[in-house]
Amino acid sequence: MSTTLSVIIPVYNVERTLRHCVDSVLAQDVDDMEVILVDDGSTDNSPAICDDYGRQGKARVTHQRNGGLSAARNTGMALATGRFITFVDSDDYIQADTYRPLLSIIGDGYDIVEYPVERETPQGLKLLSYGNHTYTSMQSYWVDARGYEHAYAWNKLYRRTLFDNVQYPEGQVFEDVPTLYQLLRHAHTVHTTEAGRYHYTSNPKGITQQADGKDLGLLLKTHVDILTANTLSNDCRGLGEYYRHVLNIQLSVFDLTGDVHDLILPVRPYWGSIKLLALHLLGLRRLCRLHRRYFQLTTKHAK
Repeated sequence: MSTTLSVIIPVYNVERTLRHCVDSVLAQDVDDMEVILVDDGSTDNSPAICDDYGRQGKARVTHQRNGGLSAARNTGMALATGRFITFVDSDDYIQADTYRPLLSIIGDGYDIVEYPVERETPQGLKLLSYGNHTYTSMQSYWVDARGYEHAYAWNKLYRRTLFDNVQYPEGQVFEDVPTLYQLLRHAHTVHTTEAGRYHYTSNPKGITQQADGKDLGLLLKTHVDILTANTLSNDCRGLGEYYRHVLNIQLSVFDLTGDVHDLILPVRPYWGSIKLLALHLLGLRRLCRLHRRYFQLTTKHAK
């Protein structure tokens, strides 16, 4: 029997935050909603907490061997019966009365609805909001609206059918970026709204915060593949800014690895910043070496 909304929550060693997360979802004013808890091989008290929600009939619960965030999301999608799907990381939470207006919006025929994020930073809470806009060009959303910068899985509602041929890549950090790009290839409309809030908590031990050069290298390859696949029109006004974003990832990868085999970004005729000017004057290899030297010096002095 299908439902309107499936909320998938991957769970891994989050006994301190799990109840707050799940309760914030259960408190949403949505009757036809299922909550799916995927315990990804937790070794703390998280499995017992999940089972408690299961016994109360408040959530569907499944346990599996640890396979990572992508594997847990994929398991949740396989179990989901909703016409629409959304994700919540188990150390985050949802502001009250968020899902009901979002369901009203996506019910108007959109494939993806993206809503604001309230993010914890050392300087306090920072609101990331993308305005009220409708995109019928997926290229425009990805490039001009900088969808690549906020490709998060969790601040969006998706039409379930988008995932018919798309899964999250397992064993990869920054998995949201290639997955969203693939979803956009199947989507026709994206709507950003100022309704609702996703609260993203700061976790210095989180997966992305501990990413290394290899992890960033996979992210770089994703973006380079997109740039070189000739699927992006030169009419996109933000293409140069996107290229600069990928150049910064390339510099960060070489900062961490120092391996010339990781220099994979092709030089393209974009200008508009000091780094891009330096790229054309020095070439990619020399620019990366100079940047890495500066990175090593500043890191050493910061210790």
